[in-house]
Amino acid sequence: MRGAALAAAVLLVACAPAVSRSQGRETPAQMRRIIAQAICLAEAYPATPIAADSAGVIAVYQGTLGSVTARDVAAVRTMARDAKPSQPTPVGDRNLAIARCVLFAERSEVLKALGER
Repeated sequence: MRGAALAAAVLLVACAPAVSRSQGRETPAQMRRIIAQAICLAEAYPATPIAADSAGVIAVYQGTLGSVTARDVAAVRTMARDAKPSQPTPVGDRNLAIARCVLFAERSEVLKALGER
């Protein structure tokens, strides 16, 4: 599990801005996907540094976009819980949460909830 947690942390660091606001290089669509991935990773690794980092990522990109509300985030969080990214996969009893969260962020209903038309 440590390897997966480390890989998720690397993904978050790669997606997270280095300062308290977005770097301005991401498109609004990319920011919505980053928010969705962070929400999913927080559900996959609850009560861990990954979940704490995810909260920061969500706040930064939510603030940068300005159009994603707390209600939108809560709706996506519910979808992420329902997706159960922390449960092992049927093949090999492994948690493939990172891959699940990348795919989760591409779901049309997730993106619609975050304001993508």
